[in-house]
Amino acid sequence: MELRALLDRMDDDRFRLEAEDFVREQGITTFDGLIELITTAQDGQVVRQGYRVFSLVRADDETYLDALRHPHHGIRRAAASMFRGEEALKHAARLLPVLADEDHYVQREALWAFGTMGPDVLPLLQETRRTAKGALRRGALIGIAEVAGPDAFSPEDRAVVGRFIQHKLEDDMYSTDEMHLCGGWYAIRTENQAAVLEVCGLRDPVPVTKVLGAQAWNNDHHAWAEDDEHVRCARVYVTGSWDGWTLVFGEPFEHTTRPVTEICAVLSAVFGEAHHYGMSCGDGWTAWCVAEQGEIVRYYDAFKPEDQVGELDVEDGRGLPHDTSDENDDLDDIWATEIAEELSVNPGYFEGDVEGHGVLALTECGRTHGSPKGYLQVIS
Repeated sequence: MELRALLDRMDDDRFRLEAEDFVREQGITTFDGLIELITTAQDGQVVRQGYRVFSLVRADDETYLDALRHPHHGIRRAAASMFRGEEALKHAARLLPVLADEDHYVQREALWAFGTMGPDVLPLLQETRRTAKGALRRGALIGIAEVAGPDAFSPEDRAVVGRFIQHKLEDDMYSTDEMHLCGGWYAIRTENQAAVLEVCGLRDPVPVTKVLGAQAWNNDHHAWAEDDEHVRCARVYVTGSWDGWTLVFGEPFEHTTRPVTEICAVLSAVFGEAHHYGMSCGDGWTAWCVAEQGEIVRYYDAFKPEDQVGELDVEDGRGLPHDTSDENDDLDDIWATEIAEELSVNPGYFEGDVEGHGVLALTECGRTHGSPKGYLQVIS
């Protein structure tokens, strides 16, 4: 396919000029030449710009479908990313094999494609789950979770997932998996997980491994949703007892209309001590709140420093992230994970004594509107 024809039909002049400059500089004239450049170039900047042009020129669907079978994982991943929305539904059957791709990131792009197709793709995934074998059968299960969440699992698949998790739980007690932290979590000084569930109004707990619990929290927190959809407020990950603390990841109280200071104060009145921590993977946000016996001891939010309350000994000699004054230049900033490591436990890595196992539990929103949909690697 000639690149000139693809460039001529581009609507956005800015993107067209960008693509024209690149293909002229690289001396390529065909889409196949662009793919060869991407897969053979030694210059990382050239490769990155090549992938950008790959998506900007908007070749026809057949070209991208053919690229799904390319031996290079990067080309397969870029091709899978071109299928989104209800328009992609007509190609669902041809996208199915990509759910079993050996490359995790290619598979993830395919899952995102299926997730945007809407519920009409569910019969295909459910039929594939019943009739396929091996990796494609497993991929169909994850695809169902992506499109409609675990509520769409068949009774047989619920049993399969349950057996898998139970099998993993014993080894999970001794694992030291790292956890990607982006969002807020509560640390409550208690070993009584059931009491935490009751006080937070959480129901229908389902056992999960640390990896699955962390994935669910990250999936829900990062999910795109309409204002009237209940994604971030439907499901919460509650750990087992971890060095005397129970951690709650997510939004256990409806739509976070109550400030964390109020929630920490209430939880600490019940359990003696409760903290809230926050970290972001996309900007410089961090926050912590420490409450004891119903009173706020310390509250800090890097984006709302004017609201801070109190101070902690662990902060001595360290800078607060919002403070850009000259006095702070020689100090290393302190972050929520470091506060947590000193005062409770740091979930950035799982170490120490963990008793019992974590659960995913539904909030009132989850019980009313169903479990969130989204990518969960429940079978490995």
